[in-house]
Formats: sequence, C-alpha cells, structure tokens
Amino acid sequence: MQTRVPQSKIRKAARILLFRSRGKPGVKGWELRKFLGENYIEVVKALNNYLGNLGITIKVVDEKGNVLSFDADSAVLRRAIFIPVLKEPPTLQELKTSGWRIDDIAMLSVSLLYLLSRDGKAPRKELIEVLYSKFGKWRVNYTLERLVKLGYLEEEGDVIAIGWRSKIEVDFGKILGLKV
Repeated sequence: MQTRVPQSKIRKAARILLFRSRGKPGVKGWELRKFLGENYIEVVKALNNYLGNLGITIKVVDEKGNVLSFDADSAVLRRAIFIPVLKEPPTLQELKTSGWRIDDIAMLSVSLLYLLSRDGKAPRKELIEVLYSKFGKWRVNYTLERLVKLGYLEEEGDVIAIGWRSKIEVDFGKILGLKV
C-alpha cells in the first residue's frame, strides 16, 4: 500500500535533487533522510513518478555507478547516490545550451567508443593518440581532464576507464548502434 506524500515534501525533494551547486551531481541517501525524514524513499518515489511525465527519472546508484533499486537495503540506500537523469538522450541543442561544446561531446563519444572496444579501459597514452588523430592537440588534454573531473571517465595511474557517470547517463546500446 502506497502512502500519500505531502506536496511540500515532494517540492523540497525536487529542490534538493535538481538544484545542486557542487561539482558532483546527485544527493546521498543520508542527506535526503536528514532533510526529508524517515520516509525519504517514499518521497523520492513520488517525485520520480511526477518527474517521469517531464522526461526525467531518478536513478539510485552506488559510488561505482551500479544502478540500485529503491527497494534495496536501507543501509545501502543511505550510502547510495540519488541522481536525476534524462530518460532519453538530450538533443545537440540541449547539450550546447547546458554548456557542452560540440568538440567536448565528440571527444567523450570517441573516448567511450574506444574504451568500450577495449573492455572499458585502456592505457592513457593510447586513448590520447586516438584523440590526437581526430582533434587538435591543444584541446585534448584539457577536455580529457575535464571528463575525468566530471566523472565521465576515471583515471587510475596510466589507465583510463569508463566513469561512474557515463555508466548511468549514457545509453551504451545507442552509442554502439545496437537495438536493445
């Protein structure tokens, strides 16, 4: 049986989830619990139902980007990140309006395709060579660092891998041209 959630709590949850000022998107479960109370999961579910009509969904993920269920263990949900994402890929105009440059989008796409072809990770030097062959050298290093900082790519030593944010925001089936 689903309980009725007050509109004021849904509005508060929307403000918390949609208007973050930090670099890392999303809100930890313990933060939501602190602001919304014990029934924060019910509030977030109600918000998710409302946002669904607007083309947005709230994903619950662990720190590595693995998608979790709203019904997961409460201890797991307190450590999880609740992040609003688009249900469908954004248009090019939407991406440009949100601050992405067309060459940054292209570099992210090329990087993800290359990493997907290499089981999700590759030596930094190899990825940079691929990017240098397609884009101006002056822009590649800056953009690569930015993608790592934003969480779309991860860097461990001399290896670059697909980041947690790419795992939840990018539809790899579409990027590979697969009908899933």
